[in-house]
Formats: sequence, structure tokens, C-alpha cells
Amino acid sequence: MGPTSQYFEALEDSRRHHAASKTFSGSLLRPHAPFIKEIIDRLGCASILDYGCGKGVQYEWQNNDPIGSIPVGMTIGKFWGIPITMYDPAFPPFAKEPTGKFDIVICTHTLGAIPIGDLPWVIGRLHSLANKAVYVAEKLGPVKKKVFRSPAEMPSGWSADRWREILRANHRSGVELHFAARTIAADGAKTVAREIIGR
Repeated sequence: MGPTSQYFEALEDSRRHHAASKTFSGSLLRPHAPFIKEIIDRLGCASILDYGCGKGVQYEWQNNDPIGSIPVGMTIGKFWGIPITMYDPAFPPFAKEPTGKFDIVICTHTLGAIPIGDLPWVIGRLHSLANKAVYVAEKLGPVKKKVFRSPAEMPSGWSADRWREILRANHRSGVELHFAARTIAADGAKTVAREIIGR
């Protein structure tokens, strides 16, 4: 199984959106950084692939919050302490297809932009690139930005249970599979809950 025509349409939409705006900056990675650091340290990971990294701005950001979970003045990359490979097929500087294996593959707020019919092979690709762990994070609830021409074919608005179901169905044994759900309450409060859903 490989990419469908809907995948290539969504990819072209993403490329246009990348070129026309500053979105896809990767800032949504920040709350996940401590969870990923715990995996790196516990499993002894020496390499990481950010699959769907956007423009990569998340790795230029330095924390300036003294009560934050990342030390002041530190970038996410320095906090993790291992080499980071960035991949995003919709952003030319990072569009080169990754090769080889990485101890941990992260895919944050990316699968929600993949047509439903393409999710199995994309999730399979994440596992094929991972030695030890895959970390997937998605926002629960509808996506407000009008990026794609066929939003009905996207998994936006999926519940945590539906995400768990498709992730487990395409999980490869021997790789630790993490799922993080990001929710926004009516009062604007944001929370991230992470769990291991496969080993």
C-alpha cells in the first residue's frame, strides 16, 4: 500500500500553505519535549527523527520561562542531547526522504493532515524508521485552519479512542508506541496526556 491521489492533493495543499504563511512552525512540540526526553533517557536513544517537522523553528526556540520544564536558555535539541533529523515532505529544505533507522521517531500534529486512507502506510512508515520508539501526538477536536481542499477525508475531529484504534492496528511489535492527546478546554486551558499504547 502506498500514497493515494488524495495524499498528493493534501501534500500540494500543504506546500502552498507553507509557502504562503508562517504556520507549521513546530511550536506545538514544546509541551511534548519533556515526555520525549524521558523516552530518550529511559531507552538510551542516540538518534531522533522528527517526521513532519514543519519549518523546524521549534529547534531554534530557547526557553525563557524559569518555571518551565526545559531549563532556561536551552533549546529543545540541547535539552534532548541527541542528533535530530528533520523531515517534512511539504517544506523543501526538509523534504529529502529519510533513510536508515532512528532510535525514536516523533510525529507531532502531523497525522491529522494525512487523508484517512493513507494513515495505515504512513503509520507503518513511522515504525519502519524506528528502532526503539514512536511518539505520535495529535490535537483532539476540529482543525480551524482551512488548508485542505477535502477536509472530510481528514481525521480532524477524531476522538482519542479512534486515534488509539488506528495506531494500534498499524503498530509493529518490538517498538514502544506512545500516543499524546492535546485538548483545549472551553476556557482555553490546554492539556497534554501521554500514554504507551503498544510495545
